[in-house]
Amino acid sequence: MSDQLLALNNYRFLRAEARNFSLETLTDILDKFTAVVEERREEQASKGVQDAEHAKRVDKIREMMLSEGIDISELVQQTPPAKPSKQTREKRPAKYEYTDSSGINHTWTGQGRTPAVIQKALDQGYTLDKFLIKS
Repeated sequence: MSDQLLALNNYRFLRAEARNFSLETLTDILDKFTAVVEERREEQASKGVQDAEHAKRVDKIREMMLSEGIDISELVQQTPPAKPSKQTREKRPAKYEYTDSSGINHTWTGQGRTPAVIQKALDQGYTLDKFLIKS
């Protein structure tokens, strides 16, 4: 609950705040608050009616199924087949090999961002052929 609503729920707070307003303003606030409460009551009553109608429909369908000799568990067991999962493609083989500044060898497929070591070499005029993995 928000701090404002908690404050409205406090009788002492309301009494103290009410002293700051005229009786006419308080009456106007009361009318608006009463209208909001009535709307909420109507919403709840409407929801109750909808829930009751839904329950009646479910009971009617259940009775129809039983009269036809169909058990609910039979329907639950017959679920539709699952959609095939998205197939992932195979990993691409590495095309290039390079050694970073700490002396560790790495590979790169040629896809995605160019590794900094290779990019630096390309900027210096080298070609990717220098980094090709020889098979």
